[in-house]
Amino acid sequence: MRSSKGFTLIEMVVVLAVVAILAAILVPTIAKNINDAKITRASNECLVISAAMASFYKDMGRWPVGNGAAAGGGTDAINLLRTVNGLDATNFGGTSGLWLTSTPADTFENQLVRNLPGGATAYYTPTTAVAVGLQDYTWRGPYLSEIKPDPWGTRYYCNAQQLRNVAVNAAWVLSAGPNKVIQTNFTQVITAAASPRLNNNANAANPADDIGSRIQ
Repeated sequence: MRSSKGFTLIEMVVVLAVVAILAAILVPTIAKNINDAKITRASNECLVISAAMASFYKDMGRWPVGNGAAAGGGTDAINLLRTVNGLDATNFGGTSGLWLTSTPADTFENQLVRNLPGGATAYYTPTTAVAVGLQDYTWRGPYLSEIKPDPWGTRYYCNAQQLRNVAVNAAWVLSAGPNKVIQTNFTQVITAAASPRLNNNANAANPADDIGSRIQ
């Protein structure tokens, strides 16, 4: 008769200890890789939105800051663009709060996906009244199929007010990053002494992690 033998208590403790050691080694690495992937995704999506806005500019001869069909696409009344999807970020202070409160505001979806600038009753006409030489500027979207929230569930933003003169003020498409706190000033004047940058309104108490793409 053949007898069977199971694991001893000591053997089980050793196996569990080895598994615990491996987990302690691998879990931080896996977590870092996941976080790095989220940062990469947010950076790529900021670039994609920026590229869609550049395509809009090529077709319309203006940035998406109009709020209607009058006078060939409406007046430049949009100060802030944000996504429909996602929760609002919070702000750290200074002029970063304007990313959430600057009005009037519109959505990327209205401007780039649905041709409803400023709301349900506005639109860019098929051929606008704005023309330069032989060029008739026309909305040829949708420039994006959809815009999801960033990897941490918050909205993407653009300080569209600065699009009116990108040579003077820095315009960004921005994600608030992992901490969901906007730490980039809404208004950044471009000078020889001060280059525009993300996270220029942060301190040691709030690690800077905004992610964005500058529109030039």
